[in-house]
Amino acid sequence: LLNKYLGSIEESELLQLLLPPTNEMFTEGGIVKLTSNIKAIPVREKEFRKQVIREVVSANFISKFIEQYDSNTEEVYRRNLTYVMATVAYLGDKAVISSLVKSGVIKHLITTWEHSTDSEVMFNISATLQNVAYDKGDFSHVDHLVEEGVLT
Repeated sequence: LLNKYLGSIEESELLQLLLPPTNEMFTEGGIVKLTSNIKAIPVREKEFRKQVIREVVSANFISKFIEQYDSNTEEVYRRNLTYVMATVAYLGDKAVISSLVKSGVIKHLITTWEHSTDSEVMFNISATLQNVAYDKGDFSHVDHLVEEGVLT
């Protein structure tokens, strides 16, 4: 997808095509579009993937995550939402990781994982927690994860 359009349109225009409008991001269609498009960006296009994640974060994805997760019980929606969160944790910078830790999302994810029966949601949550713990070689958030009960 990215390679097909990179030569013919500007990166900002490509971002507009890939991302649902902010007011639609958390709708079922919006989260499906977002997840599908993130998965379609080649892994080798890491900087562009990071740019997409910065746009997602700037749309208040982290602060809205808990409410959106709890208000929609559809399995596919929750799988997609937790996939995006895992990608945010993987590609986000230190400020994003700190925001995840401070926002209560980590505690919510741990509780969700403990009660979930959906293996894909559990996998996405595990990936998120792993990415927060590792944080590009900085293990400073491990203490927070221990406090929240991840390693007990």
